[in-house]
This record gives sequence, structure tokens and C-alpha cells, in this order.
Amino acid sequence: MTRLRKPLPDRLQALLVSWHDEPLSYTPPLSDGFIADEHAVRLGRGEEAYQAACEALDAWGMFPAWAEVARQEPQGQENGQIVAMVVRICGLWWVNPCRILRRCDSEHTHGFVYGTLPEHAECGEEQFVIEKRADGSVCYVIRAFSHPRHWMAWLAFPLARWWQCRFVRDSQQRMKEAHL
Repeated sequence: MTRLRKPLPDRLQALLVSWHDEPLSYTPPLSDGFIADEHAVRLGRGEEAYQAACEALDAWGMFPAWAEVARQEPQGQENGQIVAMVVRICGLWWVNPCRILRRCDSEHTHGFVYGTLPEHAECGEEQFVIEKRADGSVCYVIRAFSHPRHWMAWLAFPLARWWQCRFVRDSQQRMKEAHL
């Protein structure tokens, strides 16, 4: 969803409610035509680093300063929750809604997966997870399957990919800063 002006907080909250029953913008499983990405960055070592990274993820601290996450709950990610990334690109405000699909929690992982809704510029799923690896290192991993959905994203595909890569880079930096 594109706008000339940034939506006011009340409008964003109303949009989140209105998208509650929207279907996903794709039919799982994701395969043909989707671009698969995986990006990992080491955040530190040990239990203290793992807990700090999990807390940052739960507080949506992985989103870059230039992107806002509209959500109803101040912390955490629960199945079915609707969130939207709000960002200004090329003079337009983009509001990209997603639904939290599942948690990815185990003894050595903490995270979630969300899927795009029809108003999102892209189509697919993205996973944000903290992994505690066998060597004791703690990594922040983003995995995604996507392709453009909005006609402007298709038309400006190289620019859309650049924004996705910028998001990954800036997200990784935010998570590293949470551990300094």
C-alpha cells in the first residue's frame, strides 16, 4: 500500500485491525518464482549474548532506524498477529502488512516467520531467528522467500532488491549494536 503522506498512528492501528482476516498474498509452499535469501551475522558467544539477542528480537530491535513496525502489541510476536513495516521510498510511504505465521523456538533457536498480506509490495515469507550454535557462537539469521507483488516493485526490480539488501545490512547492524 502506497501513500503520499505517512499514515497517522490511529490510521495504522485501524489498518492492522482491518487486515486481521486477510489471506496471505501467496499459496504455500513457496518454490517456483521465489528468490531465496539467507543472511547470517555473528553477534557474540555464550548464554548472555543469546539472551540479549532474543530480547532485542522480541522488542523488534532488528528493524532499521529508517523503518517503523506498526503493531498492536509492544513486544513479542505471536501466531496470527498482524504487523506492518512502514517506510518511505522514492517519496512514497509504503505500508507493508504481514501476519506472524509461526514461532521458531527451541533450545538453541528463538524467532518467528511472517508472511505477506495482499497490500504488501512483496510476496513471500521472512524468518528472523537467533541461533545458538554448537561452538557457542550466537548468530542473527534472516531467511526469506520472495518476489515482487506490487507493479512498481516489478517495474523497479533492481531498486526493490537493493532495498531488501539494505534492510538486511541495516538490520544486522542494529542487532550488532544491541550487543556492544
